[in-house]
Amino acid sequence: MPESAFKGTVKEGFERRFTVINERDFQKYVPESIQHDFWVEFNQAQNWIEDGRMQEGKQPFNNYVVINLDEPYIKEIIEIMKRHGHWG
Repeated sequence: MPESAFKGTVKEGFERRFTVINERDFQKYVPESIQHDFWVEFNQAQNWIEDGRMQEGKQPFNNYVVINLDEPYIKEIIEIMKRHGHWG
């Protein structure tokens, strides 16, 4: 199902594949009482994902570069990704 957060952006119509949380926003806007519990649960989920990936013979985790869609150079980035089959 297409992601509603992409409406009006270059990713309109795409499915969401990744979830990114700006850690400064997290610290600023999420109550401290929630932050600790979130990290405990998140780390547990991450452990399960890493274990599953290793069982499939994959690296336990990936690293990513995050670029906001409203950056003035986003069209150049998209063209590079398209050339390498990583867009769409």
